[in-house]
Amino acid sequence: MDGKTDKCIKVVQLSSVHPLFDTRIFYKICNSLAEAGYSVDLIIQHSKNEMVNGINVVCLPLAKRKLDRLFKVIPLLFQKAIKYPPGTIFHFHDPELIPIGLLLKLFGYSVIYDVHEDNKNLVLDRDWIPKPFRSILSYSVCKLEKIAVEYLDAVVTVTRYIRKSLGGNKEYIIQNYPLISESNFSGIDLTENKNQRFKQNLLYVGGITSVRGINEIVTSLEIVNTNSDNKVKLLLAGLINEKKLESNLQTKKGWEFVDYRGWINREEFAHWASSSFAGLVIFHPLANHINAQPNKLFEYMMHGIPVIASNFKLWKEIVIDNNCGILVDPESPQEIAEAISWFRNHPDEAKKMGENGRNAILSKYNWKSEEEKLLRLYRSLNKCEVNN
Repeated sequence: MDGKTDKCIKVVQLSSVHPLFDTRIFYKICNSLAEAGYSVDLIIQHSKNEMVNGINVVCLPLAKRKLDRLFKVIPLLFQKAIKYPPGTIFHFHDPELIPIGLLLKLFGYSVIYDVHEDNKNLVLDRDWIPKPFRSILSYSVCKLEKIAVEYLDAVVTVTRYIRKSLGGNKEYIIQNYPLISESNFSGIDLTENKNQRFKQNLLYVGGITSVRGINEIVTSLEIVNTNSDNKVKLLLAGLINEKKLESNLQTKKGWEFVDYRGWINREEFAHWASSSFAGLVIFHPLANHINAQPNKLFEYMMHGIPVIASNFKLWKEIVIDNNCGILVDPESPQEIAEAISWFRNHPDEAKKMGENGRNAILSKYNWKSEEEKLLRLYRSLNKCEVNN
């Protein structure tokens, strides 16, 4: 954008589900809009109201249970939103907020719905939803999203597949590519990817669940380290939300090779990447996964490490076509172990794949081009003058 927008333009991001520092919402969308001159508020679950990086964080109560979102978080979110003046642009990020978005549209606001996931299929894969209700809920989500496409000002999707599935004419694809500015934290020289042959760590960062392959990953560590003096260690970061999953993992022999750190910040991620010879993205072949484009896939590439990823058709276009990793059957610990061993035994090829991945990020898979799409969308909704 050539100039700054008029400060009369108020933008409010809404989420009843995500944490404050969600990568897409906070670091990409909010920061990009604030840097372009918009006055940005973020209504989200947080412990207090505060100003962060020029973004006004308006806190919602922290939900301890899913029902808390329905009865506490969402009603308060609407109460806060309806107080904003005419001309405010609302941009919400959760399908459960579609009714709120439609109400805000009825009150005359401009409203954008940001679809992060293939929600109709995501519901079908949720173990915590009783099976008899999954199809009904999936159908309801599908219908709600169709209504959103028809009545809201715009619907943003993160993949071409999701846009096509919605089937309207107001969808904008703004993909979840990484921020190049984060690729060199603390002076780490990631372009050279030094000492590849001495790296002994694998890396997994993100949500830790059964359907994201953690059981297969831990089992593969047992396989790859059997009768080997040069042990491979997994640097594991993220939150384990499934009941009993962590205790079950700790009973596996491969767990002794896991260094579990819980949640880490983005600078720590960069440091961990610099000591790792490969990053793991081992999602199970669920309907919501096979057409997804996970953040971690692109972030591993950005930090110059090759990937071991599930053998989905869409991921082949990214990983194989750019020669930046190996695809495996995500439900086969043996295949995962073989890929790990190959990278450990071929450090020069691993280094080259890491460089290929990073070059792909710098040339095409980065937030800069997506940011331009975001700002064009907001300019089209602007009721105020733009100062050029």
